[in-house]
Amino acid sequence: MKVAPKILIVDDEDGFRTLLRVALEDEGYEIAEAADGEEAVRCSREQTFDLALLDLRMTGIDGLEVLKILRNESPTTDCVMITGFQDVKLAVEAIKMGAKDFLPKPQNLEELVNRIKNVLRAHIAEAHVLALQTGFTSKLLHDLLAPLRTLRSAVDFLTEGTAGPITEQQKSIFKSIDTTINTMDALLNDMIDLGLFESGRVDINKIPTNFDELIPAVCARFLPQSGAKQIALEINVNENVPTIAVDQEKIEQVMNNLLHNAIKYTPEGGKLSVNVTCTTQEMNEQMREFVEVAVADSGVGIPPAELPFVFDKYKEVLTGKYSDKKTTGLGLAICKSIVDAHGGKMFVESTLGKGSTFTFLLPSD
Repeated sequence: MKVAPKILIVDDEDGFRTLLRVALEDEGYEIAEAADGEEAVRCSREQTFDLALLDLRMTGIDGLEVLKILRNESPTTDCVMITGFQDVKLAVEAIKMGAKDFLPKPQNLEELVNRIKNVLRAHIAEAHVLALQTGFTSKLLHDLLAPLRTLRSAVDFLTEGTAGPITEQQKSIFKSIDTTINTMDALLNDMIDLGLFESGRVDINKIPTNFDELIPAVCARFLPQSGAKQIALEINVNENVPTIAVDQEKIEQVMNNLLHNAIKYTPEGGKLSVNVTCTTQEMNEQMREFVEVAVADSGVGIPPAELPFVFDKYKEVLTGKYSDKKTTGLGLAICKSIVDAHGGKMFVESTLGKGSTFTFLLPSD
């Protein structure tokens, strides 16, 4: 069954909004309306649209501000600016910010609808090509996983001595092979995950989650690892932290990555703390309530020149430094993608030789 494209109409003129909605519904599109910028942002956080039609001049959050928020929080939504004012400078600014078109409100509604249909055709074609590319890449990566896992089974079979006695030297070789297989397996799975996030094809299944239960439970799994290095692990969850809707499995994935890295890069006898609090911060020119999770370590720290590239999937190429820790290098990029998909943000602070603090914010409103 073919799914109708979803369009969000944002305009403070009730009459124009109604006329455009009726015209676009006649074309078979699914329409939602917002009478101002604040309502538009709320709608975009509740569902994903193929296209947003934004009135340029509105009270409160204007069209350009809504455009900026949508490009950041919903990058798969194309935006078209519609205005009754002819302003070349504003048109150029909107296009630079990512708008697909800048259209005047015409006397002829049919003309406007045709322009919108053209933008939608391009959007659908682009999405189709991206889906094909992502699908091909994903299939290729999955195809590579199959023989890799067959190879692992063969190595396990030989290591156990099922095919005959093996020497200590052979055991050492098989262990090295198994380590390499595990690294390749992790790399392929990380590439699959990151590809899905970048294509916008990952479903975020949010459920009400208590962080005073989730965070301690995840941290408890790392006690054996931290204990083996005599690293003190402290957990603090503020009692005022509310229950918020998140994809619990994916937030656990973020925590697993941050804790794994923190323990790996912290020397024996070091300290590690996980703090969960509430905070109010500005995001996209709006003050919003967030649950803040910070993972701080007393490890080696990150050089200042490398900090801007920490969450970049190409960071090793950009910095010219390659990890000797047998890591895929994609974990933090995936973490940031997960947090971004929740409408949050992630950042890091670090002092070389003293440690790092990785923090992510999740909207509580």
